[in-house]
Amino acid sequence: MATSGKEAHQEFFSDCIVIKSCEPCTRKHTSSTATIFCKTCNEYLCEPCRNIHIIYKSGTHDTVAVEYLDSAPVVVTMKGMDTCRDHDKKIKFFCEDHSKLCCSTCAFIHRKCDKINELASISSQEGPELQDVKNTLLKMETDTGKIVAECKLSEAELSETNANLFKQIDRIKGCIIELFEKAKTQLTADADNFKADEIKKIEQSEAKRNKAWLKVNEDINELLSVSSALVKHGTPQQNYIVTKIIKEKIKDMETHISEKRCNQITPTISIDFSKQLLSILKEEEVLVKLKVERHLKHTDVAQTSPTEIQELSEVRKKTSVLNEAGFSSDCTLSVPIKPVTLELLVSVDLKQYQYDGKEPLLTGLDFLPDGRLVSVDNMNWKCIIMDDRLKRQGTPYTFNTNPFDVVCLSHNELAVTMNDKTIRLLSVSPGSDIGMTRTIQTSTDVFSICCMTPTDMVVSTHNDTDQVRKITQSGVVSYFDHGLVPNKRYKIDESKCTYVISKNTLVFTDWLANSVYMNDCAKGTSKVVTDENIQQPRGACVGPGDTVLVCSGATSSIVHLTVDGIMLGTYPVDMRWPYSLCLNKEESRLAVSNNAAGMKRLMVYKLL
Repeated sequence: MATSGKEAHQEFFSDCIVIKSCEPCTRKHTSSTATIFCKTCNEYLCEPCRNIHIIYKSGTHDTVAVEYLDSAPVVVTMKGMDTCRDHDKKIKFFCEDHSKLCCSTCAFIHRKCDKINELASISSQEGPELQDVKNTLLKMETDTGKIVAECKLSEAELSETNANLFKQIDRIKGCIIELFEKAKTQLTADADNFKADEIKKIEQSEAKRNKAWLKVNEDINELLSVSSALVKHGTPQQNYIVTKIIKEKIKDMETHISEKRCNQITPTISIDFSKQLLSILKEEEVLVKLKVERHLKHTDVAQTSPTEIQELSEVRKKTSVLNEAGFSSDCTLSVPIKPVTLELLVSVDLKQYQYDGKEPLLTGLDFLPDGRLVSVDNMNWKCIIMDDRLKRQGTPYTFNTNPFDVVCLSHNELAVTMNDKTIRLLSVSPGSDIGMTRTIQTSTDVFSICCMTPTDMVVSTHNDTDQVRKITQSGVVSYFDHGLVPNKRYKIDESKCTYVISKNTLVFTDWLANSVYMNDCAKGTSKVVTDENIQQPRGACVGPGDTVLVCSGATSSIVHLTVDGIMLGTYPVDMRWPYSLCLNKEESRLAVSNNAAGMKRLMVYKLL
């Protein structure tokens, strides 16, 4: 069994003999065997450290030989934690109104509070909670170690992306080999220069980061030493005091860790092809440029869910991204946008489960990066994980109210809009276990949800004139330009949204007007798309090649559009009133659910 920190010094395994290490020597990064245990300081000591140790604190330290430690009475020192910082008196009370540990003087100050109790009467139940917060500290210690390791991997990752830099160029090198050789020469110089500069930055910042994490680890170790002893030998009052103090410390350390992670930037390198590359093969200008993407990786301590903030900087300015004549703006070479063909892979009729109260209604769908399908059941208040055959995986998560929509934020993190004006953030384990990590409170009735950037989401609303809003994962709300969206108040279920990130295009449907709005947020322009094939549109999602797929309810079909509003195709589906849909990250599978009473289905199609 793996252990960490001081816990490794204090656990015995059946009849095995465990050699204790001297803790002062360990802090000096040396190793020596402990022969003495100081009960006053709760530390293991070797003989040289013991001789120095008894010089301090008037030499009154109570020590015992290590081999007799189990039979000796243990007294836990609180290291001043049971003393009021304001009045230097022993803590005897806890004010629940202000969540404050109090001495007798503090208790007099709080005498008008409704709930101020003596520790002796309320602290008996805190033993298990102390163990929980101790486990949280141990987990945070592991997390901080992982962050340090991730920082050290930046140089290796940069070298790896640099080594794969030219694979995209080689795809069309046979047609324009001479021009690409010139481009490769320039790109090599750009990449090497960037790599050299970036490695210098990494080396300069690594020392600062390590110093900050060292301070966090020192705080964790100090709290672990006290909590480990109290779990075994502490009084109820001591357990209660330390539990409250550790909880406050954990909040501070979580904030510190989050702030540090928000400053952790990992650069990657890719290529942007010139828009003239395919049409003017004889032009001898520099056709390719180096594009740098800096990914800000963030994992919430409670969630273990990484996200990324993308910062773009262009090393070369002469060339531009392919963005016209039907080509994608992605760094890989694209082909003209064209219609697709849908081939049915699997279909299931949605029936009421044994423990469900009602017939299911899947109002939100999204794929996890590993291919598992996530759905939210609006009628039975559940979040469900399914495999590629649409079989339930793990145990569905049950909410306390109706969920509306779901979006995948990372490889194991979900966001779900709820009927109580909240957004619930959930984590998903590899075994499909679902747990709630955080709740984002909003001031409006949120409905559909999608990603705008790796840290920002877009939600549609109902009963509000601002029918779409931006909201960060930390809960900060902002608004789109009012010129982009009509000043219209939708009722529930009348409009859903999606966002095409690479095109900076906000898309939302208007069920009553039989319309789809395409809003270019970069240019500040808006288009209203109407067509005889778009009848009572419902859900929308980003389609292959940064196009848009929309459920046309009244025609029982999926409509395929470009962000410019050009109709690419209409694909009938074998269900009435298609309602929600999503596309996997490989753009190879499309999941569709419907809203037809007594005939609800869930289907997965292959895109050809």
